[in-house]
Amino acid sequence: MTHVDAIQFLKEEHQKAKAAFSKLLAAAPDRRGALWDALHPELQHHEEIEDTCLYGPLADERPLDPTLSEWVSDRHEEEVGDVESLIEKTEHLDPHGEHWLSIIRQIHTSLENHIRQEEGEIFPRITKVWDGARLTKAAEEMTGLKAGRH
Repeated sequence: MTHVDAIQFLKEEHQKAKAAFSKLLAAAPDRRGALWDALHPELQHHEEIEDTCLYGPLADERPLDPTLSEWVSDRHEEEVGDVESLIEKTEHLDPHGEHWLSIIRQIHTSLENHIRQEEGEIFPRITKVWDGARLTKAAEEMTGLKAGRH
């Protein structure tokens, strides 16, 4: 078995989320609610895994890289908060309706931008701060947290 590091783990999770969103956005109105009910907790759990195994420890280490430091101390949490407030708006809307779908599209766009920034800018910076052993250890923690949920 090959060892996956934390960055690979998160990229695989991002691919799963993108695929689930594509399926949701293409779904018939009567399927949307069930697909969202499955995806929404996965997004929350992904966020918990990132915070617990990656961004929390990085914030504690106070990386010298100013971009990475700002991301782990403020920016990531701010973006997550924006998405969470959009998610709250969906809770009182009908998944058959256009307004609900419009908010889901906003969530999708926000998450796509977030993923693009993580994978394009933040993850490469993390690989300069953490060595392979540290990234593998973080992936093991992530795998354990994910397994503990299912």
